[in-house]
Amino acid sequence: FELTTTRMTTSSYHHCLLHVLLLLLTQTQTQTLALATTPPHPPPRRSYLITGANKGQGLALCRRILSEFDDTHVFLCSRDVEKGHLAKSSLLSSLRDPSHPNPFDESHIDVLSLDVTSQSSVDAAASRVRSILTSRPQSPKFTGVISNAGILWGYPLPRLLDVCATGVKRVLDAFAPLLRCDDDDDDDDDSKRIVVVTSGLSPLMMSYARPSHRDALSSGDGTWDDAIRPRMDQCLEAHVSAENAPLSTRIEKFDQIGFPGGPFAEAAPDFHMYGLAKMFGDAYMKIVARDYPTVKVASVDPGLVYTDLILRMPKYRGKERGET
Repeated sequence: FELTTTRMTTSSYHHCLLHVLLLLLTQTQTQTLALATTPPHPPPRRSYLITGANKGQGLALCRRILSEFDDTHVFLCSRDVEKGHLAKSSLLSSLRDPSHPNPFDESHIDVLSLDVTSQSSVDAAASRVRSILTSRPQSPKFTGVISNAGILWGYPLPRLLDVCATGVKRVLDAFAPLLRCDDDDDDDDDSKRIVVVTSGLSPLMMSYARPSHRDALSSGDGTWDDAIRPRMDQCLEAHVSAENAPLSTRIEKFDQIGFPGGPFAEAAPDFHMYGLAKMFGDAYMKIVARDYPTVKVASVDPGLVYTDLILRMPKYRGKERGET
């Protein structure tokens, strides 16, 4: 009786074990089928931050990035946030295509209020970007910074320096570190970019400068505080000391400090001042390139582009695109 009972218990055990194994096999097959039929999550969108993006070159850059690459997102930065939202609406209207396999929608664009002359404005925008990059279920991958916001010649030197030099520094200092914040990046990732929109007048002013200035500004070995800021202060002092004097006095003052304007000093003095401001912005770009060796950093001169800035020039004022 005991032997019979033992045999029956063993048989029941084997039967139960077989039943459990069959259940597990069925469950595994079901899970495998579900995984095979569930589409994988798309890779995160590549995100680019563009300053001065509510019009002109900045808006055109947003349009090109979004229209030519499906997997992109832009932080559209505008000093006037209402104008930024109008620019976003314009992009949405022009880029939406219901027949496209990956329909374009407003999640591809975030509008940021950003004034490059205000540190608090830049800091608030950077905080917003950090929040977006970390809080959304499908957060974009921060891939590039384009320092495009600027003003043209015709402004006094202090204003030009604040926008075109110190403004560039504010933007790069705030957003370049975010290019390092993606934990999924590997050391071989070469997709990160920093672009400073500059002018051909920048290298011209650099070539006219005193050799010691040229070496300090073009090497990228110094810092803002020891290589750039003191030389900007020299230019500001020369500007203030000759502000109400004849042009010949200003030319003399800038010659004395080693930042002459070449033929522009007399023929186009506004170009001289504008070129100096762009030169200092480019000098900081080189320092950033040194500090971020895995990021591709460059200054780019787009040439003379038909925008509202160009239309302020007497030569082009009131003309249509085809007439320029």
